[in-house]
Amino acid sequence: MVGPESEVTYTSTRIDAGTHAEDCSFLVLETIPDGKTQYLSYHLSVKAYDRAKAAGADMELLDEASQPHLLAEYSFETKVLTTYPIWLRSNQTNFLKRKYGTIARISFEEEHEMEAEKHIGLFFGLPTGFHRKPFEGFGVDPRIKYLIDAFRNLPGIVGITMCEDDQISVDGDHVRLPLQIFDDARLNINRAHDAARDFANGEKMAYLKNLFLPHVVPGYEPNDFERPGIDLQDTVRSALAKKGIVRSRNTNNSAAVRSVMRQVVEIAHDDPVQLFELSEKIQLVSLFALIEDMTKEMAKGHREAFWQTYFEKNPFILKVLFGLPVVHYTSQATVGGMGLKRKGEKQADYLVEAGMLGNLAIVEIKTTETPLLTKDPYRPPNLYGPHPELTGGANQLLDQKLRLIKSIAAKKEEEEEPNIQAWSVPCILVIGRLPENKDEKRSFEIYRGSQKDVLIITFDELLAKLVALHEFLVTKPDEVDEDIAKLV
Repeated sequence: MVGPESEVTYTSTRIDAGTHAEDCSFLVLETIPDGKTQYLSYHLSVKAYDRAKAAGADMELLDEASQPHLLAEYSFETKVLTTYPIWLRSNQTNFLKRKYGTIARISFEEEHEMEAEKHIGLFFGLPTGFHRKPFEGFGVDPRIKYLIDAFRNLPGIVGITMCEDDQISVDGDHVRLPLQIFDDARLNINRAHDAARDFANGEKMAYLKNLFLPHVVPGYEPNDFERPGIDLQDTVRSALAKKGIVRSRNTNNSAAVRSVMRQVVEIAHDDPVQLFELSEKIQLVSLFALIEDMTKEMAKGHREAFWQTYFEKNPFILKVLFGLPVVHYTSQATVGGMGLKRKGEKQADYLVEAGMLGNLAIVEIKTTETPLLTKDPYRPPNLYGPHPELTGGANQLLDQKLRLIKSIAAKKEEEEEPNIQAWSVPCILVIGRLPENKDEKRSFEIYRGSQKDVLIITFDELLAKLVALHEFLVTKPDEVDEDIAKLV
């Protein structure tokens, strides 16, 4: 337990695969003499042992770790990489324990052999959601650990194999889990996590305002700050994309809605004008609610994943972006490599059919907090350069556009979507907020105006479009122009 140089090995090839910066434990990559299998092992250092002992880790596991601990193995014949997820933080009590109990290993098909690069060590190109650095102990991001825990304690099941199958199946003591199913579930779990967190944060803020503000704001009474009636279970289930109708807190309102829905055909026949007016009012109220909701969410500094989900739930916003009929085609679409709705190398946040001819458009969503300009002037005192997040987002869209145009013929066939086209692919980047001072506004507009192939729009500009539309719809002139009236 002193260092890789002193370790005796029975193998023909032995490579130092990295040393942990904090506790000096190290990794060794070995290939057995017949050249068919690689092994990656974890070697405990004296410092790691002492730290784990002081933290109260399992002494039996620590004593067993005096021998190398197998972390991963790779078969050159089957191209299968098998990992053995364990906790590797030596200053925690769970050090060296399995991460998922009875699930001892997670395998990946069609993987490349393990290679340790000088000064970098090992890095694994595993699917999104999986830890790619060996010192993280493999496994998945803690937020989505339930995707693995769901298979714990199943009789006879000790491992999971990530594959490209069409459906989940059992193969001996392994569950075969298709990557596409895993990826869809991962996105749903992340949405549920974010929804529950936002719900809890809102409840905490409401509680604190009602607790503190009566002592600070004259006339402010407890419970003045009320949140809309929202059910946490409904919130999480909605985020998980469960089927069903969210329960309403107002039974009378629900009954009224159901009554209108049942009689809508009769109303349309007997009093079409009244039905039209009702529809118009519903649309105006819905648009106003969307404006209010988006205004509140923009103040919360959400991450990119939140806004991608938000636009999925409110597709009308995308229609406002284009100013013509838009059909949401798919989210997180692969534009290069595999099918549009499958996992691959290059993914666009949204693909939409813009217009009536099936022509695809790409929309990339950043966040309200994404910077647009560099912090310091490029040419002092008043000319700022575009921020790398802005230029990178624009280049990302252009790259996706190029790949989509090159591969559209194959994708139409793969997805059985003969009507989609990529004749002229519009690209829209939704990013950040408008700068506040004059020089920054000027610098931003100069850069934006130079982008002939990418439309750049900020979140507050997008919100302003919704507000302007609402104002247009609710404004009715008191008098009709006399000249126009004569033409009617």
